[in-house]
Amino acid sequence: MFNFQHLPQVCMNYKQHFLFSFRLSYLFLEASVKALIHAVIPDFYITSSSETVKKIDHLIKTSGCRA
Repeated sequence: MFNFQHLPQVCMNYKQHFLFSFRLSYLFLEASVKALIHAVIPDFYITSSSETVKKIDHLIKTSGCRA
């Protein structure tokens, strides 16, 4: 039906890419909520944004093509 060009570029099939992107979406949503709470109450979730950045960086570097 579709001939996705992006999937071979990242060395993933459709299901792998879907699950990976869905996981990133969840992490971004969670980080957004925590950042909003932190904006209102600065003593909550002090390091959550930087921890999320590190986690996502690790996921991207260790997923798909590992050349």
